[in-house]
Amino acid sequence: MGEAIEWITTSHRLAELAAAWDDVLSTSSTPFDEHAWFVAWWEAFGGGCGLCVCAVWRDDRLAAIAPLLRRSALSLKGLANEHSPLFRPLAVDEAALRRAIEAILARDAAELELFGIPSDEPVLAALVSEARRRGVRHVIEAAHVSPIVETVGSVDAWRAASKPRWGAPLERFRRKMARDHDCRTTLLEAPEELDGTLDRGFAVEASGWKGRAGTAILSAPETELFYRAVAHAFARRGSLRISSIELDGELVAFDLTILHGNRLHLLKTGFDERFRRLAPGLVMRLSIIEQCFELGVDAHELLGADSEWKRKFSTAERGHVTFRAFAPNLTGTGRYGYRTVARPLLRRAYHRAKAIRARQA
Repeated sequence: MGEAIEWITTSHRLAELAAAWDDVLSTSSTPFDEHAWFVAWWEAFGGGCGLCVCAVWRDDRLAAIAPLLRRSALSLKGLANEHSPLFRPLAVDEAALRRAIEAILARDAAELELFGIPSDEPVLAALVSEARRRGVRHVIEAAHVSPIVETVGSVDAWRAASKPRWGAPLERFRRKMARDHDCRTTLLEAPEELDGTLDRGFAVEASGWKGRAGTAILSAPETELFYRAVAHAFARRGSLRISSIELDGELVAFDLTILHGNRLHLLKTGFDERFRRLAPGLVMRLSIIEQCFELGVDAHELLGADSEWKRKFSTAERGHVTFRAFAPNLTGTGRYGYRTVARPLLRRAYHRAKAIRARQA
């Protein structure tokens, strides 16, 4: 059986891999493993970088893929950022995975950064094992923890367990919306007019604190480009789902999700803060979770970083880490020293100074 490594460096060649790429995916894959996700990510966020995707071929079949970019002459990183719920190299079996890891650790980069690997992912153990075998210095840093709502079993049992954490009478608010307004609730529907739906939803998401903080989809053109491309790609696959609440014709809550592998993945959500007294975002979340139970969906993945509103509903969580490996040369050693010694010292000094300023205020 012939085996070869190909380094993919052009968008054209990346596009050609669509069918072969998705053949690598297993039944446990996520939307964030798919070729369409990485193409959308690269086209939106890859500016100023060089594509550097490692593909392991067995004869004419793709056996493993590690989607990377070259940020500089000295740095390789995964095609992932804060908009990526998770990241991992993909492979048809353990041998192919190890071959891909060998190739990327042997690449001429002072630092390799893989952000967002699930902490229980076998890929992480394989990365550590190969780094140790090669004598490559590496560190594992905590990235983010994503809450999950498991939606198997009894919805009544889930509601009874989570209700003390809601912090508001959400069921009463839901009834009040229906009683006092012309209320239209849409749950997990495939959109008919996608761009118009996205226009309205993105505007609501940007209308509140996300817009003020500069973290909304509309805060940066590349972010809007990314989410529109993802929405269109997964709408073509039939897995995009939109949820919303309208009161008297005004959109007051919006959800962009992907239903994949019998799990509902939350990409973006937002609500109109003018209606905060009715907690439309939380009311919508309650209704979505109830719908997941009714449809027999296994879980509602809230994704992203932990937050108070997600904890109101969650029953489990998934941790993620960043894996970094450093070349055994002067530059790599310097970067390793910064990560393991200088950076922790600087962070402690920053937090001490912040605490002192807070006491003096």
